[in-house]
Amino acid sequence: CLEDLIAGISLYRPGPMDFIPDYLKNRADPEHISYLTPLLKPILEKTYGVIIYQEQVMQIFQSLAGYSLGQADIVRRAMAKKHLSELMAQKDKFIHGDIDKGGNITGCAAHGIAPEIAEKLFAQMESFASYAFNKSHAAAYSVVTYQTAYLKRYYPKEFLAGVLNNRIDKIDEIAKYVVYMKEKNIAVYPPDVNKSKAYFSVQGNGLRFGLCALRGVGIGAMEAVIEERETNGAFEDFSDFLMRCTRFVNKRMVEALIIGGAFDSFGQHRSQYAAVYEDLMRRISGMDKQRGGRQMSLFGDFIKEEPPKAEFPPIPEWVSSELLSKEKSVLGVYVSGHPFQPFAPYFKDCTFNCGMLADYEEDEETGDRTYHQIENNQPATMGGLISGVKKINTKAGAIMAFVTVEDLYGSIDCLAFPRVYEKCRGFLRQDTVVRASGKLSIDPDKLPVIVLDSLEEFDTEGKEAAVPAEPPKEEDGQVLWLDARALSEEDFGEFLEMLECYQGPTKAKILHGGKRYESSVNVSRAFLAELRMFLPQSCVKLL
Repeated sequence: CLEDLIAGISLYRPGPMDFIPDYLKNRADPEHISYLTPLLKPILEKTYGVIIYQEQVMQIFQSLAGYSLGQADIVRRAMAKKHLSELMAQKDKFIHGDIDKGGNITGCAAHGIAPEIAEKLFAQMESFASYAFNKSHAAAYSVVTYQTAYLKRYYPKEFLAGVLNNRIDKIDEIAKYVVYMKEKNIAVYPPDVNKSKAYFSVQGNGLRFGLCALRGVGIGAMEAVIEERETNGAFEDFSDFLMRCTRFVNKRMVEALIIGGAFDSFGQHRSQYAAVYEDLMRRISGMDKQRGGRQMSLFGDFIKEEPPKAEFPPIPEWVSSELLSKEKSVLGVYVSGHPFQPFAPYFKDCTFNCGMLADYEEDEETGDRTYHQIENNQPATMGGLISGVKKINTKAGAIMAFVTVEDLYGSIDCLAFPRVYEKCRGFLRQDTVVRASGKLSIDPDKLPVIVLDSLEEFDTEGKEAAVPAEPPKEEDGQVLWLDARALSEEDFGEFLEMLECYQGPTKAKILHGGKRYESSVNVSRAFLAELRMFLPQSCVKLL
């Protein structure tokens, strides 16, 4: 198995990919393998007659032409550095040797190999020099590949948590993995002051954002919040959190937690928390200053202080686009939804999406990227949102622009030369939905861009769905019916655990395994987000 992985890692690169058909054909039918000389069999037998590794070339120079280990290593270095002139300098020595010139290389002729065969073999190795790969490197990669493949197959959520925590400060990469998890039906839960750990963690059917993953919060402060929760129990409500944690967090951090949805499970709108948190923190700070003068009871202990209660104003939640924009500003990605999601079905005919940018091979020495799904000058059309515009003045005094377009998978810069810019400048603003058409420009030293032929504004009127869905208004006697009959026993157990985290006033009746279960839940935005991870909309009814 490891030999196959080593060969696969070495072959799946620019250059050796041309030999993959030969390798697979010979592997499937070893009887058809042919060698230019029988002396090659012990060297190429494990790779089914195909030269794959630098070490094999070293062995060929040693065994067939009488090179020493040091001389063969000079050839290997010439291949690794892609110095074809140095490699070609060895051609005559490889075929005929250099004994007559006072050297010690015997050459292929001394081993009974005809010059035309030796020349043909050298030509094969010459082409190999353009993609030479070190087997020892490939072997190390294959061990890591085997380990990660095992974890990804049998522990996918734990594996992804490790991957995300390793990229905690690389927001673009986190966004790609969030999309990947949603495609694989792995839930992505928003941060929660009562459930989140410091970093991404496995919870139930998915991964929960860690508190330290939010922009604008300090790692030390969030670790102190978690320690307070673990020592003295879960936070009862928003006021309780501020009462116990104001000494760890400042206003900027609390605002980030609000915007990121970390208080959603307490049942109020984010807009309501934003309206009261500053006043609450000011009152609590005043209480802290007066603590030294507290009165004692007749029994000699301090009179217990009641935390100030938040009085939430009756204001609606932020509109969907504002809520998601604020959410992304602190999480780096959209978790409750994506503002482009409602419009994505209208762009199914497009030939490009930013997910294609993640499929590439990077040369470990030069850092150059070879993309597998896209190529230079390839026509491309895509749909997305404008997330940034950078204007540039040309030498002729005209204006061109780099327009960053974002879809569900990531973002790409689109280059609008003056002719295109003049046509689209009227709608070049944040969050405008557009259709971009042009050609991909792939430069080894830069990230790919789309050179625009046209950029058109998409008419969104009447096409936008509610994202995320607002919690339905509760009325006396309403019952939430949940059809969970399609869930496995294991998933149903996790489902019930999730319901217990959202205890509230609304009765919930659950169907599963021919039985009816009952619970009471708080129908909040956070609850609905997690509910969608278990059940489709058709299995959820509020009557």
